[in-house]
Amino acid sequence: MVPLTVRHAALRSHAGEVSLPGGAVEPGDADRASAALREAHEEVRVDPTAVRLLGNLDDVWIPVSNYQVRPFVGAMPDRPRLIPHMQEVAAVMELPVRRLLEPDAVDEEEIDVRGYRLRAAVYRYGGERIWGATARTLAMFAQVAREAGRAS
Repeated sequence: MVPLTVRHAALRSHAGEVSLPGGAVEPGDADRASAALREAHEEVRVDPTAVRLLGNLDDVWIPVSNYQVRPFVGAMPDRPRLIPHMQEVAAVMELPVRRLLEPDAVDEEEIDVRGYRLRAAVYRYGGERIWGATARTLAMFAQVAREAGRAS
């Protein structure tokens, strides 16, 4: 299962969009991995001590906000109870990994972004559209999972 959040509509950037838990590195964070664990705890109450970090994916640049994101992949021995931090997260979704691996998992759609029409790769799940940096990150993760499955 991959935890996803629906960002609160009142946020100033990416409001209402589906995203992976995450955010900026803060002064108290030892490194980017620590920041990712802290943010997952803040946004959906994942216990950082229960996560075994497996590594990171390639950096993803988000042109709209000019952020560069480094996605980390972790595993937990038990399924966590995800509790949204309501000031940032309107809802939590649990995307099954098997859904990412299905042949029809990703499609292409036209999306209106600030008056521009873009064609973008899109995942649909739970009535939500997952696109942009989140879709690119999920596609990378799915590729790594497929390759790991072939190697074993």
